[in-house]
Amino acid sequence: MIGDTESKKQAGIAAANLVQSGMGVGLGTGSTVFFALERLAERQKREGLKFFGVSTSFSTALLCRKFGIELRDSGSVSYLDLAIDGADEIDKNLNLIKGRGAAHLLEKVVASLAAQFVVVADFSKCVENLGEKFPVPLEILPAALGLVEADIKKLGGEFSIRMAGACKDGPTISDSGNIIVDANFGSIKDPVALSKKLDSIPGLLGHGLFAGLAKEAFIAGKAGVEHILL
Repeated sequence: MIGDTESKKQAGIAAANLVQSGMGVGLGTGSTVFFALERLAERQKREGLKFFGVSTSFSTALLCRKFGIELRDSGSVSYLDLAIDGADEIDKNLNLIKGRGAAHLLEKVVASLAAQFVVVADFSKCVENLGEKFPVPLEILPAALGLVEADIKKLGGEFSIRMAGACKDGPTISDSGNIIVDANFGSIKDPVALSKKLDSIPGLLGHGLFAGLAKEAFIAGKAGVEHILL
């Protein structure tokens, strides 16, 4: 049995070892992804690995600058070979809830650009059904707030504007200037169906249900790393 931190490090390393020279790689956020970034920086120095990254958050961009990882803007690329990111919840089919960090819109853009989307996380994120621990984050155009709230309630969801907290008065605002809301649907039996319904709501620019995007995961546990392939 190994410690949680060491197993998370092994999961991050395993994902980073998938990167080959010449690739474009989406780079997510979180403690396990940090170890992937660290490993990629090490491979650049030791192996001469050459690739470029597309970051999903400002915090990851700062780490990439620190590690000397080349970054390109997501709007300048139309294809990535691989994307590595974490998750807040993961079900047995590798459907995810993401967005506690309010970056789920860009995270979904980057994941959708990638031919291979790989999740790295620890075992505490695994659930039987999505929605057991966390609501579904939404990014909403401010002018559509009332419309989206009404439609979410029709779908049986509880609608709650996410407040910024002690450092800032008012709601949480995304990097794109939109309002972040959490929608609690309880246990989600069919994330694919709910995802499609959310996709159809005007003014709802992005949601944290990632249904059918991930086909591979490295899950860190006390006994080591579980590699899941669908």
